[in-house]
Amino acid sequence: MTSHVENVFPMNPEELRRRPREAAREEVPRELQGLISSVPPSKSVRFVERAAPSEAVAQTDSYRPAWIAGAFAPQRLRLPEPPVVTHRGHRLTPAIDCHFYGSDDRRIYNDTSYPWGCVCRITNANGRMGSGALIGPRHILTASHVVAWNTDVAEKIEVHFAGNAAQATVFDTLAYAYTQIQGDPGASTVDEDYAVLVINERLGDRFGWLGTKVYSSSWDDLSVWFNMGYAVNPGTSFPLFQMGKSMDEDEFDYGSGRAMTTNADICRIQSGSPMFGFWENDPGAYAVAVVSAIGQVFASGLENWCSGGSDLSRLVNQARNENP
Repeated sequence: MTSHVENVFPMNPEELRRRPREAAREEVPRELQGLISSVPPSKSVRFVERAAPSEAVAQTDSYRPAWIAGAFAPQRLRLPEPPVVTHRGHRLTPAIDCHFYGSDDRRIYNDTSYPWGCVCRITNANGRMGSGALIGPRHILTASHVVAWNTDVAEKIEVHFAGNAAQATVFDTLAYAYTQIQGDPGASTVDEDYAVLVINERLGDRFGWLGTKVYSSSWDDLSVWFNMGYAVNPGTSFPLFQMGKSMDEDEFDYGSGRAMTTNADICRIQSGSPMFGFWENDPGAYAVAVVSAIGQVFASGLENWCSGGSDLSRLVNQARNENP
């Protein structure tokens, strides 16, 4: 038993700061080397030039394998109870980066049927997390600001992560974008906040993939859109979805990249999650935009923003054609 010594205290941060870093004394024993995780591979970056109107891509195809069930709504799970924070008997609201329109309409799920099994959780080399979806045989659609453009260390992509395991875990080897967005998107970049990641494994052949369509302003305010992704709230490692949401294309945005507001409920880490829909007599699901930002991008107050336009389909098409 250690005897009690008067006035012996733990070292404070200032004292510890002066202590030198201690180097390792030995190599890792051979029998323990297999326990060390492999280092993520490096990736290349490709920035794509803007297209002429004649080069626009109307849509890219979707795919559901014959061995994957299809469903127009996933099997739901029960939401965990929200956290309760109190101070001196008074209930407080936890500080979480979210913006809801009325009640929170998101629901968690665990369903690998198409297209719900195409959802991806993405972690970049800087530790920032986001969402995405399979958009081709070995292609992932996400937001540009989810990608770590300041390093060649690859993003980790977990397909349908649920609970404590993913259906598959891979890394990207190439990242496509029109605009390198580091940090949060702003008024000048919210309309081009998307990227396509190329992976080595053809996971789309196994799980299927979403197609893309170019968003039309004639769809403004139609409550027809679905969203699936991950979020810091409700504090769960399961994917979540919402349905019957609308978008509204910004009336001052005339380029091939378009910004839209949405009434979809959004929390941090949902960035890059697809806004997608279904069309009659077509078994596929088609993304028209990705979740981009929460904030007062223009002078219209706090809103939730998505990024789409004809450049999204063209970016996906180019990444697929150059990396089949």
